[in-house]
Parts: sequence; structure tokens; C-alpha cells
Amino acid sequence: MKQRRFALLAYAAAFSAILFLLVTCIDLNCFNRRFYEQEYASLDTAAQLSMSHQDLMKATNALLDYLQDRQDHIVAEIRVNGFEREAFNERETLHMKDVKGLYQFALSFRLAAGVIFIVSIAVLLWKQRASFFDYLSLAYAQCAFIFLLFVVFLGMWAAVDFSSLWESFHHLFFTNDLWLLNPHTDLMINLFPEAFFFDMVMRIAVSFIAVFGGLWIAAAVYLYRFRLFQYFRKEQAS
Repeated sequence: MKQRRFALLAYAAAFSAILFLLVTCIDLNCFNRRFYEQEYASLDTAAQLSMSHQDLMKATNALLDYLQDRQDHIVAEIRVNGFEREAFNERETLHMKDVKGLYQFALSFRLAAGVIFIVSIAVLLWKQRASFFDYLSLAYAQCAFIFLLFVVFLGMWAAVDFSSLWESFHHLFFTNDLWLLNPHTDLMINLFPEAFFFDMVMRIAVSFIAVFGGLWIAAAVYLYRFRLFQYFRKEQAS
């Protein structure tokens, strides 16, 4: 019974670590302003929208500052096609309010995952210091395998039909249709077309898998060496 309890603690630590890592990768990449500049240059966004690069970044910074709760409202006066205008209209602003709520929930979720991870690790170290890495490596390797299957499924879906994946994401996390924007009237959908979000998702996936996979390899190597050690110890004893 005690071993099962310690195993559950190890699974809690492993799963919460994966979730903490995922939200952190999303957070770091979504608010990497250098990435936005690179995408705008790659997609030639300024020329297509008849805007200057300075106005592009002015609108982008206002949006990101709002999502990060650095300002209460999205306010950015920009020039488009030679005319001064507010960057985002009411529909776009209302949608960003929903996005901000989702982002704040993700941060709270990450905090909860961090707390669970720290508590689980602390109890394991306190109660099972000698077997700490055994429990944790096995739990992480198994959790990572299950999570990898999910990531592979999403990756295949994105490769085959990213539009369907993106629409399903919005239907899952939003209860209204404010995310359905009009490219003729709404600047936001022109700033962030599907190609932009595809690159963003791929960037998040690569950064996540790099760390996630590295930890998985470390756990697998430890388990292999541990079992090899156990095997030789039994051989010597016999």
C-alpha cells in the first residue's frame, strides 16, 4: 500500500512537470516579440496591410501588454492605408478579453501544477530518498509515453488539416463566435493569419519536445542503468 502511495506521488510529480513545461513553452513563445517581427518580415505583413513596421509592432505590443495584464485596455492609434485609426475594433477587443481570461487560467493552472510538483517531490525525498530516482524516472517515462501519443496525434492532425485543428481548439475553449473575424473589417485576422499560427504552434512544439524529450531520455537511461546494475548484483549474489 505504501509503495502504491509513493508511486502515485511520483506520477503526480511527473504529470504536473509535463503540464508546467507545456504552459511555460506556450507562454515564452507567444510573448516572444522577436518572433512577431520575424513572422511579419517573412509574411510581408506591413506591405500587404499598407502599414509601417513601427505601427505593426505598436498594435502588437498593445495587444500583448493587455494579455499580460500590463494595461487595462487595448489602445493603439495606427495608420493603415494612409488613415489614422484605432488598431482593434469592439469585436476584436471582446475576443481578446476571452483570450486574456484563457491565458490567466493557463497561468493559474501552471501555478497549481508547480505546487503539486514541489509537494510531491518533497514528500518523495522525505519518505523515499533512497528510491527517489527509481520512482520518479519510471513515472516520468510512462507519463511521457502517454503524453507523446497525444502530441503525435495532434501533430498528425495539424500536418493533415491545420484549419480543422485550429477551429476545434476555438470551439473547445470559447463559448461564442467572436473568434470568427472578417479580414475586410478586422485587422487582427490579417496580422495573424493561419500561416502565422501554424509557425507559432510548430515553434511551441519544437521547444516543448526538446526539453520534454531530453527529460524522457534521461529517465530512460537511468532506468536502463538501474536495471543493469540490479541484474549484475543478482548475478554476483548467485
